[in-house]
Amino acid sequence: MLLMSHLFSAIAFAECDLASALEQLRNGQAVEAEESLSACSSEDPNNTTVLWELGWAHWAQDDFAGAINAWTTVKSLDSEWPDLDKWLSKAQQRATYTKDVFRLESIDQEPVGATFSLVAAGDTMMGTAVRKGAAGLASGNGEELFVGVSEIFKGADVSFLNLEGPLADDHIPVTKCGPNSTSCYAFRTPTKYVQALSNMGLDVVSLANNHAMDAGTAGMEATMSTLDSKGIQHAGRYGDTAIIEHEGIKVGFVAAHSGSCCLNVNRLSEVTQAIHQLDQLVDVVVLSFHGGAEGSAHRHVRDVTEVAWGERRGNVKALAHAAIDAGADLVLGHGPHVLRAMEVYQSRLIVYSMGNFMGYKQFGTRGGYGGTSMIVEVELASNGVLSSATIHPMLLDNTSRPFPDSSNAAIQQVQELSDADFPNSKLQISETGDIQWN
Repeated sequence: MLLMSHLFSAIAFAECDLASALEQLRNGQAVEAEESLSACSSEDPNNTTVLWELGWAHWAQDDFAGAINAWTTVKSLDSEWPDLDKWLSKAQQRATYTKDVFRLESIDQEPVGATFSLVAAGDTMMGTAVRKGAAGLASGNGEELFVGVSEIFKGADVSFLNLEGPLADDHIPVTKCGPNSTSCYAFRTPTKYVQALSNMGLDVVSLANNHAMDAGTAGMEATMSTLDSKGIQHAGRYGDTAIIEHEGIKVGFVAAHSGSCCLNVNRLSEVTQAIHQLDQLVDVVVLSFHGGAEGSAHRHVRDVTEVAWGERRGNVKALAHAAIDAGADLVLGHGPHVLRAMEVYQSRLIVYSMGNFMGYKQFGTRGGYGGTSMIVEVELASNGVLSSATIHPMLLDNTSRPFPDSSNAAIQQVQELSDADFPNSKLQISETGDIQWN
């Protein structure tokens, strides 16, 4: 009997291999990691390290109830566990999204109340020292970066862009790419360049994109605190939404992409539930999404789930329509690095991709369509109905900075793409960029 007891102990010990369980978790083997960590927890129920990692195994499977259960136990054993409150709160937030796709019973089609103006631009990266050193950065605090376009942002009641890459200084490492990688891109813009965003009168940015976590959680935290220091709001990771009030009209922003930090473009249930939750607090909801395949071969909107670099980047048409059906009043897309079509759906504007807006000495501008850009300006009524819209055409120079384009290339491209992809919308853009629709 004693021998058998030792045998059982040896088996139990073998089953609890914490190092292997953590390796499984790192390699994306969440189911296997859960089984291994559960074995460890059975052997040592009060081991907070095991319970913490078990919560992550549940999280990786979208089992937020399981994560909440594991982390609540951690809290009962060690209430000072680092980052516990933050991630427990996020799990609780995500658990509220695991419902059916939300849809409003009716949507206003005619404008009601006062109006306000909003301008928006796409992928913006103000320079990075990663790999290129000082040669990859603009002089000073980036005062030169938005010369010639900042007045458009300052003239709007609300202004928005998608911020690619963290605002973080070099004491926060970038470990996203391996030392020998030739196809991995990682950015880190020094925090002092937030002054360039402040100078242009920017109100809100999206942090939901595939570069926001290039410097990890520390980089995301640095970005948020840096923006906060200048009064620039942000929407990104779970629970992070922005609300801006202009003359009594409350405008809320929610953002999504295909990564694990934020609302996922592939999960219509959580995106629509998040929109519905925000809609209870504001008059107008804006969805920013980073989705769709990348490059000049992917300019057209297709009613399929698009893939880039092996990652599912969403069915952006289904996403945009579901968002408006759930209460969004404007949908702003970015991520493909080229311009895409526009569509008016339920009297709301969908911009499927605003293209590159700035990629200082990093985004290519020669050949293809990556150097053609735009700023989108809209006027919305207080009930979210589109009142007017305008394209300000831009080109990117050889350092990938925007400047006004007298050739109107963006207008021509968006018109052609909209005619091809959404002919029923009958969207027409004048030579001056003014948009009319059916």
